[in-house]
Amino acid sequence: MDLGFCVALILTGISLAFSSERLIDIDECGVSKGCYRVPNKCSDPLDCVYFLTWQNTSTSNEVHFEYAALFGNHSKPPWAAFGVADAPRMPGASVVNCIVWQTGNVSVQMSYNMQSPHHDNHPLNNTYLGLVRSSFEGAVIDSRIFCNFTRLRVINSSDPESDRVKNLTLPYYILFATGPTAAAGEKDIHDFSNIDPYASSVKIDFSKYSDLGGDKSLKNPYIRAHATLMIFAWIVLASLGMFTSRYMKNQWNENGTVCGKPVWFQVHRLSMVFVLALTLAATLVVFAYNDWKFITPNVQSGVTSIHPTLGVTVGVLLLVNLVVGNLRPDIYSPYRIYFWVFHAFFGLASHILAAVTMFLGVLQHKAQMPDWTRWIVVAFAFWRILADVVMTSTRIRYSERPPDYFAIANNEVDDAVTKVAAWRCAVMIVYSIGIIVLALVLIVAANVDM
Repeated sequence: MDLGFCVALILTGISLAFSSERLIDIDECGVSKGCYRVPNKCSDPLDCVYFLTWQNTSTSNEVHFEYAALFGNHSKPPWAAFGVADAPRMPGASVVNCIVWQTGNVSVQMSYNMQSPHHDNHPLNNTYLGLVRSSFEGAVIDSRIFCNFTRLRVINSSDPESDRVKNLTLPYYILFATGPTAAAGEKDIHDFSNIDPYASSVKIDFSKYSDLGGDKSLKNPYIRAHATLMIFAWIVLASLGMFTSRYMKNQWNENGTVCGKPVWFQVHRLSMVFVLALTLAATLVVFAYNDWKFITPNVQSGVTSIHPTLGVTVGVLLLVNLVVGNLRPDIYSPYRIYFWVFHAFFGLASHILAAVTMFLGVLQHKAQMPDWTRWIVVAFAFWRILADVVMTSTRIRYSERPPDYFAIANNEVDDAVTKVAAWRCAVMIVYSIGIIVLALVLIVAANVDM
């Protein structure tokens, strides 16, 4: 952390002389106050990732909250946010932010999360709307933000921003998140590599003093399904389908046929058909998540916002290539070479673009993928390149002809290539194991809270 910020935190902790017991009294949980803790078995705010209490005040229209949140290893001052929403997801949530300044002081402000398409968080013009300013209290203790505040149960409807602050007369899902601050005390995006955001598994009624806990992450099931389908389709199936078509013709062309076609051809075609089916399914899943709206790139959201556009482009290239593949001319046609060039180009272009799209996908904050997963995607790209280099080098060394297609077109298979059949099969086995392992790591990271 910044040295000045660290000193400020120490001085603030000493001057305020706060302790977790003073900031949050847990003895009355379920009796005279409601409590929600994450994880659900933690018993003290200093043991919890998130801890929230609520209690009615002497004024009927007020609810007092005590909030503690663990923040990650940031070089900048942190923030912690508590939100209420109609669903266990960020869009449309009404949010209270506890922001730590360079001085170590903790400020409280209201904000809201936009609906589709980008779910950005924006502070209200009146940042204290619905808050009782005299109730603010905060400190940073043991890598945790402690923040106390009082919220109005019902917001004055005459305020132009009243629709962005939810009344607490209804039950809501509660959301928790932390992250670093940007310039001038503005929230930066939460960092999933440190502390994951959380959402309650049930709606919370703030008029009742429940004592609850949960471990439900904000990893959305739609995003999990989308990531799983795309990873399996493009890292496993597309890789095997293209490898088979490019390098295994000589080996599998002589091993009989399946439904009247060579084995390599059927493996290639079946793999790519499944890639198309899984890609379409994953696209439908993510469109359903975004309320059937296409998310256009947003400069303010960074380069990762082009992920949807690239994904659609990959799907179009794949579909065009499958159509081209079914229009291939006879093997002895003079146009066959043009078909081969275009088919190979569209296939390679779609696979390269798919890798770029996956890389941007794991960087998206809504995916909640750990930082190290980007290097898994990079490792996949290098693994694919290494396999191409090894197999192409083998072909150049043992045969003067370029692609195997020309040899097959003349029913010629060089003896030199035949001698390395076992080598090619061994490379394919090692290559297949590698991509399956990389895909499983990414799938686990997309579905398991880390």
